[in-house]
Amino acid sequence: MESDNDRIRIVLYTQQPFVAQGQAAVFHAHADLQLAACRDNLSGTLDCLRSSRPDVLLVHLISGISLSDLREIRSADIRCQIILWGQELGGEFAFQAMQLGVRSILPGNTSIESFLAALRNVNRGVLCFDRDLLENVLSQQRVALTPRQGQLVTLVAQGFKNKEIAFSLGITEGTVKVYLYKLFKKLGMNDRLDMALYARKNLFCGQPGLERPRDTPPPGQLAVVPRSLLLVARRQPGVPVVH
Repeated sequence: MESDNDRIRIVLYTQQPFVAQGQAAVFHAHADLQLAACRDNLSGTLDCLRSSRPDVLLVHLISGISLSDLREIRSADIRCQIILWGQELGGEFAFQAMQLGVRSILPGNTSIESFLAALRNVNRGVLCFDRDLLENVLSQQRVALTPRQGQLVTLVAQGFKNKEIAFSLGITEGTVKVYLYKLFKKLGMNDRLDMALYARKNLFCGQPGLERPRDTPPPGQLAVVPRSLLLVARRQPGVPVVH
């Protein structure tokens, strides 16, 4: 019989009660797994991670999580493995999530057997990603956005006008115009709609969908991937690290 110390302790972040109940039932049927807690918001999840110190954080992507949320989790110095599950991701979001330390991204149609195998492998320090997703990530041409450029893309995607962006970021409207001109050129785009579509495809996931700077006004088959493969991908020409 497994003791509590031998179990893989999991915190689940989901806003869907049926998902939470289903996961709890599956974990309960396996002696080496324990659902330590389930939370439906980021702040509650962070508090739970700090207090319970689980082995794995399982994030249900349909609940909505942004790259800034992942950065906040990592900046809190919470030493647990992170698995994203439940939704197809754009290659750029997946790439940046990997850069932030996500150890597995699982499609929503992953079988229970494959899901549990990935969870156990991740707990042992193995990286597990869908083959098609990994090929997508490795084949994409990267565009390295600075934190400021990421904020601009985010606000444009939310429909903010130049004046509103200037207010949100504490800069002048003229500076916003200069920044946007350079950003359009960098991304090879001509209008704000193209930028908004780029943002929704590559920078956000989940139903809430938008990564917003703080204090702004509202407007296939699994592959076990050696860590060295991702390190090689980061060093390839045309695949800069995104800051």
